[in-house]
Amino acid sequence: ANCSGDAPENIALTAALRDAPAVLSFFLSDIASTAPEPRVPVALRRPVAAPELWIAAGAEHSCGFFEAVATGAGAASLAGDIDARVRLAPAVVVIGDALYPGLALEAVRIARGWQPPIFGGAPPWLRLGQQTFPLDDGANLRFRATGPEVWAARTVSAQDVLSGAVAAERLAGAIVFVGSSQPRLGGLRPTAASPLQPSVQIHADIAMGVLSGIMPFRDALAPLFEALFTLVAGWAVAFGAVRLRPRGALLATAALVAGWAALSTAAYFATAQLVDPLYPAAGILAVYAVTSILQYAATKRAEENLRRRFGQHLPASIVTRFVENPELLKLEGEERVITALFTDIEGFTAITQAAGPRELIAMLDSYFDGVTRLITASGGTVDKFVGDAVHGFFNAPLDLASHTDRAIRCAVAIVRFTEEFRARPENARFGFGRTRIGIETGPVVVGDVGAGEKIDYTAYGNAMNLASRLEAANKELGSSVCIGPWARQRSTLALVSLGEIDVRGFGRVEVFTPEELVGARVS
Repeated sequence: ANCSGDAPENIALTAALRDAPAVLSFFLSDIASTAPEPRVPVALRRPVAAPELWIAAGAEHSCGFFEAVATGAGAASLAGDIDARVRLAPAVVVIGDALYPGLALEAVRIARGWQPPIFGGAPPWLRLGQQTFPLDDGANLRFRATGPEVWAARTVSAQDVLSGAVAAERLAGAIVFVGSSQPRLGGLRPTAASPLQPSVQIHADIAMGVLSGIMPFRDALAPLFEALFTLVAGWAVAFGAVRLRPRGALLATAALVAGWAALSTAAYFATAQLVDPLYPAAGILAVYAVTSILQYAATKRAEENLRRRFGQHLPASIVTRFVENPELLKLEGEERVITALFTDIEGFTAITQAAGPRELIAMLDSYFDGVTRLITASGGTVDKFVGDAVHGFFNAPLDLASHTDRAIRCAVAIVRFTEEFRARPENARFGFGRTRIGIETGPVVVGDVGAGEKIDYTAYGNAMNLASRLEAANKELGSSVCIGPWARQRSTLALVSLGEIDVRGFGRVEVFTPEELVGARVS
């Protein structure tokens, strides 16, 4: 503020500046003024493209008598990013029609005795000594901000220097930046390492980077590389979310995000290359979130469809297993040994003539509900309803231990239920007939059959055909349950032979019935 050359302090400082290489700092200004001195001959290598180059009409610079004895001058202006943090500083600036270097670069150049810097290129770069530093469109250098621990190790008090408390060896051969960390002087700026870093420490950080030859930079192809990685990783995450279980998809996504973070960190510390760790990771997580939501919705729809489709045909426990493990459900067709169970209501035609439409439907609904509950409770599958008949089988679509015995016990339970059902007054008045059941075990083909919306999971084979024939044979035998020969071989229950009968398509067949139903036949 005091530019009187006669002031004792200014005379002393002028002498000190004359005795040692010194670089004076200046700040850019929008007000036209004299240019800072001494001017440094920054060489320009064309072509050059720096559309956001720092250009000012003037500068706030030192007194003329200081500039007359100084070795160089450098721009000390700093600008924050969108979050106000200082991450870069100008490598070169333009004042009027002259190029000036940044303060730290000029200090290092003079200390090392290097030639003036060369500025050029598209994208721009700056060559200083044997190093070439890539710049951004504003001709800025990025720097690695340090923390208070580093500042304390390299900082000495001006008062200690003036009083002689600092040994001369401490400063010998060093590049010394003189500045203040007093908040009232406006010398504190937020950086990536600290919310309040003294500006003089920022310039020291830049000088350290220049001396080491390692300055953070962002390659022009980095955005393309990041976008490509996000695209490929996003595709992989979407594929994993569809194909893998939720935990596996989450772990795979976390591995990709962690791998990207590790890659960007390694690139920074190994080469000072700046790779964006945030947006690709955010993109991957966004793809995972959206895909997971869509997959969850699709899974819930599939679960509801599966429950709706099989809920009335299979035990709830089996439907739940299919929902949790869809791969268990084989609907494309397979050969299995099953036990078929066919039911029919005796004299049903007469019932339809005796009962009105509402009474008939109500009776059948209640009847089918009871029969299907018994089948599914025994582990069986309700195949279909044909008129008044119920077709079911055991041991498909999942393996069912002792499926023949389960089918026979189910048949006994159905007989007891239907006898109680037909005895109810509201059903007895219409002459509700007894239920006849046929059972046989054997290999069949099971799977989805149909087209469009009309698809049924059903079974085809001799066991199904013979069970149907045996159901009808109960009429001549006077029995309620008629069991085929192969089911007899597979059963461990007490069965009684009903003798041999002629079965169309099967010849002479010995048939059986549960011992507990013998003597309890109902006419």
